[in-house]
Amino acid sequence: MKIVGIIAEYNPFHQGHAYHLAESRKITQADYVIVVMSGNYVQRGIPAMFDKYTRARAALKQGADLILELPLSAATGSAEYFASGAVSLLQHTGIVTDLCFGSECGNLTLLQRPADVLSEEPPEYQQFLRDYLKKGEPYPKARALALHSYDASIPLELLNEPNNLLALEYLKALGKYNCTIQPHTICRKGNHYHDIQLTEGIPASASGIRTALIEKKGTFTDELQKQLPFYHLFENYSGKTPITEDAFSLLLLEKLRRIQHEPLTVYFDVNEELSNRIWNCIDDFTSFSQFTDRLKTKNLTRTAVSRALLHILLDIRAYEEPSMFRVLGFRKHSAQLLKMLTEKGSLPVVTSLTNSNLPEKAFYADRLYESVRSLLHEQPYQNEYRRKMLVIQEDLS
Repeated sequence: MKIVGIIAEYNPFHQGHAYHLAESRKITQADYVIVVMSGNYVQRGIPAMFDKYTRARAALKQGADLILELPLSAATGSAEYFASGAVSLLQHTGIVTDLCFGSECGNLTLLQRPADVLSEEPPEYQQFLRDYLKKGEPYPKARALALHSYDASIPLELLNEPNNLLALEYLKALGKYNCTIQPHTICRKGNHYHDIQLTEGIPASASGIRTALIEKKGTFTDELQKQLPFYHLFENYSGKTPITEDAFSLLLLEKLRRIQHEPLTVYFDVNEELSNRIWNCIDDFTSFSQFTDRLKTKNLTRTAVSRALLHILLDIRAYEEPSMFRVLGFRKHSAQLLKMLTEKGSLPVVTSLTNSNLPEKAFYADRLYESVRSLLHEQPYQNEYRRKMLVIQEDLS
């Protein structure tokens, strides 16, 4: 039996994701598709614009068979932690045979060489990296330049594309965990990852869809609806203020004021330099996004700052290896997967939080998210502790 794993955020699930899901099943000839998906917070260090159950339902409707939630510290970590946590979770299933991810180049051979260098980190490469960092280059650019300097056969343009870089991390993680999982890559279809334009007939990027929703104040135009398979699943968000990091501004400022005399370096991804900048600039705080822009530097990217601030807000102090399979939902005809996961997986399967014996702290981030969402959208609060696993029964339509 072949089971392909997909790692995703689906924020929101759009036509490009639908294409990737279908192609992943096709090229691997998989019997089932298991998706590891971020929860209510995502890798850019911001809250998801759409809650995890809405996004999981859309993926299941489109043909995913089982959705597992990526643990919070991995979901909100750098690309390395994001990939490492997701691949580790897939490896722990004991049943996933293949991993299929998107990339701009669509060429696994091209990606494998830089992934090997990054895994081995030979001394000459490390010296190049140190030299570029000393010149003030931000880490992502310094790493790309160091790779190209170490091995000129590695195209520099390959290292400037976000999905290619994430693909390198997936390949690194597969090696790190000595996985038997076979990697595959699909050439990204549609607009560029960072492209915010919507072009009719071309799959938009998730960034473009989110930007359009912010500009339209939550209105799903006809153009936007065409970008979303099963648009009706997102109708509860129609006309509502989109959820962004700025909805958490007061919460972040209150947290920073409350811990103003404590060292921030205890939090995940916060170094001494950033800690000092936060305290030096705290009186300039007007919003989460504004403060992120205020803190970024030439060698500290905006995304890195946003992740660090989110970790402070959510009290994330370190990366944690996956410790359970948190099942968000599955397709009824794929129920066999749950049995296989229980029998062959090396982590406990959690389908109901009421029986999980998880500590109270484990619910904090979701409770915070749902509290903000319910107030912002003037809708009833959905208690994570009482949420039921999704079970999709109908066929694709």
